[in-house]
Amino acid sequence: MAEVSSMKQAVDVLLKKGLSKRDILTNVDNSHFPFEDEEVVMTFIDLQIECSSDDEFNKLVEYLYGFNLNQ
Repeated sequence: MAEVSSMKQAVDVLLKKGLSKRDILTNVDNSHFPFEDEEVVMTFIDLQIECSSDDEFNKLVEYLYGFNLNQ
């Protein structure tokens, strides 16, 4: 699941569920997700797989905040 589009889809789901950008960043590396909503938990698991490398994590930050990290 190394596609950026999959990452964007996961982020979009989480944002639509009411999570903030900070919520997403602080929970993406958790081993236990403190959410009752099963869709949120499963989406975080997918996002965690997407962000298994530093490069992919940087893409997540760039997507969330619009930073160009390649400068």
